[in-house]
Amino acid sequence: MIKRVLLPVDFSPRDKAAAHYIEQLHRKIPFETIMLHVVPPPDYESAVLEAGGQIIDEIASTRLRLGREKLNTTALEELDDLPVERVILEGFPSERIVSYAAERQVDWIVLPTHGYGPFRRFLLGSVTSKVLNESLCPVFTGAHMEKPKLEDIPFDTVAAAVDLSSSSPRVIAQAQELATALRAKLVVIHAVTGLTSHVGGSFEAAHELHFEAAIQQRLNELTRDLPGVETMVETGDPGKTVASLARRAKADVVVIGRSTSSGFAALRTQTLAIIRESGVPILSV
Repeated sequence: MIKRVLLPVDFSPRDKAAAHYIEQLHRKIPFETIMLHVVPPPDYESAVLEAGGQIIDEIASTRLRLGREKLNTTALEELDDLPVERVILEGFPSERIVSYAAERQVDWIVLPTHGYGPFRRFLLGSVTSKVLNESLCPVFTGAHMEKPKLEDIPFDTVAAAVDLSSSSPRVIAQAQELATALRAKLVVIHAVTGLTSHVGGSFEAAHELHFEAAIQQRLNELTRDLPGVETMVETGDPGKTVASLARRAKADVVVIGRSTSSGFAALRTQTLAIIRESGVPILSV
């Protein structure tokens, strides 16, 4: 399933957190790791005003050389015993990460988020947000990586968070593939937003029961080829509810969709909220 993983690094403490997840996953799924550092371009507008083109070239060359030295000497002990290729590129980080991932046909991008303290709920780093939006391959991330508990992860349970739209079978298939590779249990979870938000009024109790039955029927259809797979449903804000269901399921990783255009849980618009609220890694597919 996973043959090659891309690990972008910026030489911050977050690198260690992402490397830890790679090391933990590698215990069950052997794969290659590419450690990538992207050197952003100088601020050309200000540089031109202050120095001119030749100086800009010298600045860019120096930054690339220093970046290469830093990359070659960066030691992440979590990766000591793993096959790691080190690559340095120039350009705008999000664009280069996405294009390089496609060029090398990587299976996953492992990318921690950015945002600290009371602002964590509202801020994901612009690089991470753009990669999540533009990447064609799955992205493995989580806001909790800022202060990770660097402990062994059993990867016993994989949760697939679905919105019951046409993308749900793909999300479940990816989660099932991951669960099989990890020899883990699969749980399918669904967050239902408030019923009144869909119809503009209140539901009679009988109508609510009918609505809930329809949801369960759809979940049963989605999992009919997966006998024994548990399904869980809860009503509430998608970000908080998916996190709550994941905790109840004791999930070690949650798989969600990024390309959904419809569905009651609206995972497309809630991807960042789910990542912010989650206490476990999120694989966005």
